[in-house]
Amino acid sequence: MKIKLQPIYIIRFLSIVSILLIILNSIMLVIYFYIDNPDTFDFIQMVDLDQEANLPTLFSSILFMISALLFYLLSKKSQIEHQNQGIYWIGLSIVFIFLGFDESATIHETIGDWTEQFVGTVGYLHYPWVISYSILIGILGLLYFQFFIKMEHKIFWSFMQAALIFLSGAIGFELLGAKEASLHSSETMLYCYYYTIEESLEMFGVIYLIHILLRLLDGVNIEIEN
Repeated sequence: MKIKLQPIYIIRFLSIVSILLIILNSIMLVIYFYIDNPDTFDFIQMVDLDQEANLPTLFSSILFMISALLFYLLSKKSQIEHQNQGIYWIGLSIVFIFLGFDESATIHETIGDWTEQFVGTVGYLHYPWVISYSILIGILGLLYFQFFIKMEHKIFWSFMQAALIFLSGAIGFELLGAKEASLHSSETMLYCYYYTIEESLEMFGVIYLIHILLRLLDGVNIEIEN
């Protein structure tokens, strides 16, 4: 039996789930600040975009894993077409598998604790894991420089747009939230505003990436043996 994955339906479904999670998070935050009693409103953590081990975290991990699968399928497509790009797609698949585990296992926080030994954790660097990950992104960019430069112009800029959307949240609004948390704690409405935008940009950045990968695959045929 063959199953054909239709990009438009996949992207539509993922986008709807993302919007619902963002709306739930926003509604719960409004109620949370209105009641102003954390002890009687703990269940907000189940949909809080800033918390770990909850529904948004699970969904974000799934997005990364879908991306990893699509990168893997692109490596197979590259082999079939006798191109020498397979190793690059496999490398990106591994990176996104790591990001998927990181989202649920909070590896970045452990790395942040290690980074604290070398930098001051005040202001924009209140969450120092951003430094380590920025360095890793820079190294990855250097390793993949030739790969991306040789891409078709339109595809290259599509990848750059997806990266810009994601990193605007993961680094840009993360830094803003870090400064707010450093100055006034992570319980302020402004901090919640920052991390809601941050997580929203991250989700839609990955969804846009999935859209690009599905287009590159021209749809995916999956064969299931009975």
